[in-house]
Amino acid sequence: MSTKKFLLFLSFSVLFFFLEINANAETCHRDASGKIVVDDESADGTDVVSHDGTTWNKDYCNEVPLFYKVKIYEAMFCSSDPYVDGSGDTGADPDLTSCIKFFTNAAGKELIIQPNLKSDLFDGNIALPIGSFPYSVLMVDNELGIKHYETYVDTGGEDADINGHHTVADNTAFSNGKTCYTHNKTTSFTGKNNATIHGKTIISTDPAKRNALGLVCTDSFDPNNPPSDYDYTTEIIDSIDGTCDASNDCDTTFRPYIGYQDSSLISGRYAGVLVQDDLQTVGTDRNNSTRIAYIINFNTPAVIDEDVKAFEMLFSTSESVSIDWGAANDVTSAVKLGADPFQVKYNFTR
Repeated sequence: MSTKKFLLFLSFSVLFFFLEINANAETCHRDASGKIVVDDESADGTDVVSHDGTTWNKDYCNEVPLFYKVKIYEAMFCSSDPYVDGSGDTGADPDLTSCIKFFTNAAGKELIIQPNLKSDLFDGNIALPIGSFPYSVLMVDNELGIKHYETYVDTGGEDADINGHHTVADNTAFSNGKTCYTHNKTTSFTGKNNATIHGKTIISTDPAKRNALGLVCTDSFDPNNPPSDYDYTTEIIDSIDGTCDASNDCDTTFRPYIGYQDSSLISGRYAGVLVQDDLQTVGTDRNNSTRIAYIINFNTPAVIDEDVKAFEMLFSTSESVSIDWGAANDVTSAVKLGADPFQVKYNFTR
């Protein structure tokens, strides 16, 4: 019987934000002062200029989040492909038989990622398996948190006038102003609304209803002394490829997997499978799908030997905020701030 060899590290390994913008991303267009430019009197909700700064044809744009919260349960290297392709709308359990775990936390380790800052994933010594590994799997919670604010100007360079969430009883009253910030609400990746997922109420993000909006807007936001309701908003990745039926409830076309995608960000390909609490069984609906198996197929296998001195997992969140807009009565509404999935790259120092 073979004996697995491990390389013992002190806590050099860290989680690190790295910024690398995809040229094809719909990044928000900003003015010289860094404010996002919006058409705050758009009648159809196409309020945001495309990233080239010319065409007003988008109802969303992508940005780097100020705070991105993720919970990690397991990390492992694998000698054989752990991804098992599903069939149609039915997923398949990942094959983890060749995988060796180098991190595990049954309760999940919650990490907050901030631009250009490092945070520890490992609380003490870790042991990496020695060998050559073409694959890796990261098990994370499919509830992702975003804490973020932005300030906006209109097409004439004046302060924008944007409607946001309000807590008063009158459903037609909005918060309003040039700066919009997140508060404690839950949305879904697919846009499922007016429902409960994982026991959490999903807001409807109806631009005409103040209590359905995921952002609060004001003219008096102070980042050094933010309002008490400035908080994390939660996005549930409830169908990993966004495929849903016409009624958008994912009952007939819920798809818990996405096959390998090429990515220059990670020097390889990635796939994803929504799994259940046991971190092994593929999800069958949006309620029992609680974790994401993020699978990497490296272009070049990760080689771990006695010469490795440090190890980093680099999370790319460069496009992981989707700022979504709508319009009601010819006024822009800040619909929600969605947490789009991240990408992960591994670095070894010798």
